[in-house]
Amino acid sequence: MDTKNYKILIIVLSLALSSCVKDKPDSQNWNYSKLDSGSVYIVCEGGFTNYDVSLYAYEPIKDSVYGDLFFKPNNLNNSCDVFQSMTKIGNNFFLLINNSNKIIVADAISFKPVASIAIPQPRYILPVGNNKAYVTSLYSNKVYIINTQTYTVTGIINLPNVNTESMCLYNNSVILCTWDTTCDKVYKINIQKDTVIGTLKVAGKAPQETLIDNEGAIWVLAGNQPMGKTATLTRIDTLTGEILHSYTFPATANPIKLVTNNTRDSLYFIEADYYGKSTNNGIYRMSINDNQLPTNAFINALPNQYFYALGIDPINGTIYIGDPVGFAIGGGTVYVYNPMGTIIKKFKVGIGPGHFYFDK
Repeated sequence: MDTKNYKILIIVLSLALSSCVKDKPDSQNWNYSKLDSGSVYIVCEGGFTNYDVSLYAYEPIKDSVYGDLFFKPNNLNNSCDVFQSMTKIGNNFFLLINNSNKIIVADAISFKPVASIAIPQPRYILPVGNNKAYVTSLYSNKVYIINTQTYTVTGIINLPNVNTESMCLYNNSVILCTWDTTCDKVYKINIQKDTVIGTLKVAGKAPQETLIDNEGAIWVLAGNQPMGKTATLTRIDTLTGEILHSYTFPATANPIKLVTNNTRDSLYFIEADYYGKSTNNGIYRMSINDNQLPTNAFINALPNQYFYALGIDPINGTIYIGDPVGFAIGGGTVYVYNPMGTIIKKFKVGIGPGHFYFDK
């Protein structure tokens, strides 16, 4: 399980959705040709310390699901624990293996390993220029700078707070969250000088996720409910640093996985109930101009079910949701919805689907 959420108790397994939605079996095609450029990749974390990570793919045009594309075919299961995230840079995929302290570089066509980069507890990677990317690190106050052609660490940016986390690119700067319960700001980093050039105040503590909307404003989701830090959502003017709007969640809420739709005029996030109830449990949606948080789920999770991954296709707005099914040995399930919230498909994947990557 994602080490960031290690304090969450998983009690029950998920229930299946409506029987009218067909569950297409995995193709388990390891000798596949190059996948379509519109493929959706499903990062399956695996169970914490279980070394059962996997990478699945779905081709919407062909309506085809492909089983573990990388770890099992390359005999890497026993050396990879907690597959956190992935990003395509150039002709390679960079796979961040959090609890194994490394990034594995894979050829995007053959899915053969190209290189391995040693980085403590890597979380997310963001390309920031020619042959350069930033990598955040759990439990650390550092952002690692890597050369994406030589696969080496070329520098380190030190921050005052620990748990460097989500990043987004804005002009020549990176907006960076540090998921630290003492922190009430996000950092602005100049990507040409690799230095912190300022901070932006947020509502609440422990900023964890950030993105840019279609009006150029920064959104920051903060909070750590298990540690007593109430969740908040802040919209910030990128030019002045002024807080345009702030929202405070109920004390019991623990929202995660903030994303925007394909037009970047709406926000989506997950609220989960890990104790078998159906209230405050599902996918929530709000306009970037709403004055209050949504009170009802846009897509409800069923009792004894919770969602763990959320992604929206940046081209057509299709919504992808990952249900970990309690991180059970049988694997998780991905549900696909149209932008109106109507389910159109579901399929089985590996253990702990935690993130989606859209190869567009």
